Amino acid sequence: MAMQLSKQQQQYLGAGAVLFVVLGAVYVKFFWLPIAQAKAEATEKIAQIEAKIVKAKQQAARLERLQAEIASLNERAAEAEKRLPKTKSVPDILLAISGLAQKNRVVIQSFAPGPQKSQTYFIELAYPLAVRGSYHNIGRFLAALSLEERIFNVRDINYPSADAFGDMTVTLTLLSYQYKG
Repeated sequence: MAMQLSKQQQQYLGAGAVLFVVLGAVYVKFFWLPIAQAKAEATEKIAQIEAKIVKAKQQAARLERLQAEIASLNERAAEAEKRLPKTKSVPDILLAISGLAQKNRVVIQSFAPGPQKSQTYFIELAYPLAVRGSYHNIGRFLAALSLEERIFNVRDINYPSADAFGDMTVTLTLLSYQYKG
């Protein structure tokens, strides 16, 4: 039993359906789509911000490692500068070799700054030196020079004959180095 609608009722029903469709289209166009678009834009911004946060956390983790590496490199640079200083520092050299001379029972008879020779990365500083002592004490003195923290080298060593007391005066050129950088 189907229900029979009058013409006027059918027109109201048709007008209601059209009004429903128009209101639905207005709702979709002015409310649904702008909100969906804003939601999509917000979602994209959130994804970008989260990517930046992840990147920042990775960089923060790297920062600690880099700071530790920088500290290690600074320590190594300080150690290297002790071995190859940036300054000439004749008083420091004289203190070092006079201390070694006392420990090894030799006497420094002469010490004078000599010529400088420029190399690619460093300057070679020569110091003519005369030391007096026994053969073994002078040997220990030279060995101690090689073990010093600062880099020393010797050349032009002249070992004369020992005197009646077993002492000799050895002349040599002490080489020290200075960093050019």
